[in-house]
Amino acid sequence: MDPLAQLARVPRRPPRSDLALAALLAVWAVAEVLPAGPEPLLVEVAFALVTTLPLAVRRHAPLAVLGVTVAALLLRAATADGPPATVVPFPAILVAAFSVALHVRALPVAVGGWVCAVGGMTGAIALQFYDARPDIGSAVVMVFFVTGAWTAGLLLRRREAQLRDSEERTRERAREAVVAERLRIARELHDVVAHSLSIIAVNAGAARVLSGRDTERSRDHMDAVADTAREALMEMRHVLEALRDENDNGLAPQPTLDRLPELVEQVRASGLPVRLVERGDRRDLPAGLELTAYRIVQEALTNVRRHAGTADTEVRVTYGGTELGLEVVNAPGTGQAPAASSGHGLVGMHERARLYGGALHAGPAGDGGYAVRLRLPVESR
Repeated sequence: MDPLAQLARVPRRPPRSDLALAALLAVWAVAEVLPAGPEPLLVEVAFALVTTLPLAVRRHAPLAVLGVTVAALLLRAATADGPPATVVPFPAILVAAFSVALHVRALPVAVGGWVCAVGGMTGAIALQFYDARPDIGSAVVMVFFVTGAWTAGLLLRRREAQLRDSEERTRERAREAVVAERLRIARELHDVVAHSLSIIAVNAGAARVLSGRDTERSRDHMDAVADTAREALMEMRHVLEALRDENDNGLAPQPTLDRLPELVEQVRASGLPVRLVERGDRRDLPAGLELTAYRIVQEALTNVRRHAGTADTEVRVTYGGTELGLEVVNAPGTGQAPAASSGHGLVGMHERARLYGGALHAGPAGDGGYAVRLRLPVESR
């Protein structure tokens, strides 16, 4: 994960980095006060721990941590007889101010936290906590650092907000692509069904009228009804399973998994080193399911050629008892892998898989390449 994104996260429990930071500052502060005399030692140790250990929960209660640190600083400044034995309250306030700007949701409240931090530092200077003879220059330097830490937190907060907005827009575009694809399927289905049913209705009506007068012509009309119904079913299958294929050949016989070797050979001839690996016993599967599997392999290989150049590629087909498994895995190539929501291809593959109750995963492989993995349930026999 991006280190800056990790800084902005608020996990359920304080992360180890925050615990380590609080412990480190506490050890530093205690080490600085140890040379103090026995009488003020307990007070100095208590002050060092109160201003450092709360940083462990700085993400969950940033305002409370800042308030405790500033209050302890001002109380110690008002009761101390001289300059402190430790400088740790200053870095602790910097971390607390950064945390307030980053993790407090309401910006006016975060600005109030900045005022608290600046007020605490200037108040301590005015009470001669850091120097018996305070000057404007010291106050300006400390306020500058506090403001810088607070501003860094605010900038990181805005960066995270922009990243979240960008991710949400990406997800929204993916949802819109799926909706558009489904609307296209619906329009195609409407056209197929409306056209075919109108022909069936006309021929059925004609056959009914002629049934008692001209049996031969009536039979011709019923044959037309049967032919139209078969064509409509085939068209509907094309719409549902191959709608997105620009190279679809209308009512031509649709490819099955038996044609995968031919497809692999064609792709290999185009310059992509690809091999086919089949596991399990080949069995008869529904034609629509085989067409879906074939088209997904075809689209995946097209993506490899488009995005990974001439990367070594392997197509794996696994015939199981209850599912059909497909994998198209390529080694790292010269191009970039397609984004999960980009364009027609991956969205279309997901929709094809969903039509048959399958699951498709497309993403980076462990060796830096890219993998498309498909699981389609099949009825056991």
